[in-house]
Amino acid sequence: MIFILSRIRVDYFLIRTSILNRRLSNLNINDEDYSLSTIMTDSVQVKEGKANIRLPEGAVFYNPAQVFNRDLSVACLRLVSKYHHENECKRMLKNDPNATCIPFDQLTAGVRQENGLKIAEALSATGLRSVRYAREIPGIDTIYANDIDAGAVESIKQNIELNDVKNLVQPSHDDAMSLLYNHRKIDEQFHVVDLDPYGTPAQFLDGAVQCIKKNGVICITATDMASLCGNNPHSCYSKYGSIPLHQPFCHEFALRMILYTLHLQAARYDRIIEPLLCMSIDFYVRLFVRINYGSAKAQSQLGDIATVYNCIYCTSFYFQPYGQASLDERGNAKFKYAHGPPVGTTCSHCGSNLRVGGPIWLGPLFDHSFVGELITSIEQAPEDSYAYRERMLSMLHVVQEELPDPLYFDNGKLAQIMHTQMPQNKILRSALLNAGYKVSTTHARQDAIKTNAPHAVIWDIMRAFGEQSPTKRAATERLNTETPYYRLLTKPSTIKVDFTEHPDWESEARKNKLIRFLGNPHARWGPLGKAVTKKKRSSDEIDSAQNKKQTKSDADSSSEENV
Repeated sequence: MIFILSRIRVDYFLIRTSILNRRLSNLNINDEDYSLSTIMTDSVQVKEGKANIRLPEGAVFYNPAQVFNRDLSVACLRLVSKYHHENECKRMLKNDPNATCIPFDQLTAGVRQENGLKIAEALSATGLRSVRYAREIPGIDTIYANDIDAGAVESIKQNIELNDVKNLVQPSHDDAMSLLYNHRKIDEQFHVVDLDPYGTPAQFLDGAVQCIKKNGVICITATDMASLCGNNPHSCYSKYGSIPLHQPFCHEFALRMILYTLHLQAARYDRIIEPLLCMSIDFYVRLFVRINYGSAKAQSQLGDIATVYNCIYCTSFYFQPYGQASLDERGNAKFKYAHGPPVGTTCSHCGSNLRVGGPIWLGPLFDHSFVGELITSIEQAPEDSYAYRERMLSMLHVVQEELPDPLYFDNGKLAQIMHTQMPQNKILRSALLNAGYKVSTTHARQDAIKTNAPHAVIWDIMRAFGEQSPTKRAATERLNTETPYYRLLTKPSTIKVDFTEHPDWESEARKNKLIRFLGNPHARWGPLGKAVTKKKRSSDEIDSAQNKKQTKSDADSSSEENV
């Protein structure tokens, strides 16, 4: 029996391996029948957006799950290019009122624009992202497509030739940190730095901050979500200088830890961060952050940094800011010490112990005016501009409605804590609105709410909901009075809860039937392994390997006959 099961597993492995090793001559991400197995081949040509690239032989550089990332990046940088072009026009007209400036809408993508955006893609791999920027975004001066791997740089050069973007994209064979540090001089700085590493971007943030121009934008991707979401707190601290919390709000917490780290790097050089769009997407996070200059402004952002106290039972969270900072009439920073601590030795709601996380960024994650213009830009773009056009619009509409208040509550977790069934969004949102508070959804998690209501109000609503719930639970007098659940259940209510359906409970995104959370389009949809390049073998080495395989196959056949 054991032998039969072993043979079945071996046969399954051989079949699966043969499927993964299929060779395809062409791959179009718009095709509905492609999957991750089709990209793990020795030689594939990929068409994405307006770019056509050839993957290097034997390397796994391309992941369809990141197409959304690149689509969003193209849309955001197109808007950044528009802002830059308008500022350049204002500067030119100020110096010469008779000068003529071409409107941004009349610029052509693929044509070099003097004084346009200077972009650095520090970890370029195949150069796909740089090629898409060159072919789809007008108003670009130069793009540095850099990689430390010699094979990757050869692939970048081939793809530049294939897409005829030699006038815009410049291949670079250098360490990413060297590239960034070598462009710290003002006249050599970049308007945009794009960081999309395998894993953490932490080690590149200092170089990116130093080589970015005033009002420049740093684009960051982080895929090390295991560390950021609390599975490896020690690893996260060594990278970001912050302790994660393994709670339902961990994805937003991850964004705020990265922003804290970026703020810390920027403040060292009297620079400030202005998040334009920071999102949790699938298995990674993507941030677009504008960097501005000014020592006073950098010091005033101290009030946006805080340590987080988190209850180990009811998940309530409390913030301890590092200070109170503001700007006076002259633009000078005024600092006041923060008052605290915000909590006692135990949670004020259930009496449980507290764990400490952070520091994190408390400021906004989005610039709502930027998001609004981005939505308009995507809607006005041709239908075939982005493969994930509808999903981008859905997520951005949710982001536009999201409250700036830090962190959120998960409906399922609230129900689990109160030993009741999960309340519908309509019920929770109506109760909060009827109590006079604001409420919204979050782009980072399904069935979760954001609100400016105190935590005591949340638990008042959950207690009232539990009393109406048909779920059976033990009578209060039969519960152990020393448990957190008993303390939470017997806490006096601070408001009169009203579950009457509120006319504004439904968000605009929901009314317009915009679907934010979609299922994965294919099996094994997610991050791939680190890119590796196969070394080309000589004919003698290939013959030797084939002989070894044949010898091993004969030996396996002999063993099966003996069995």
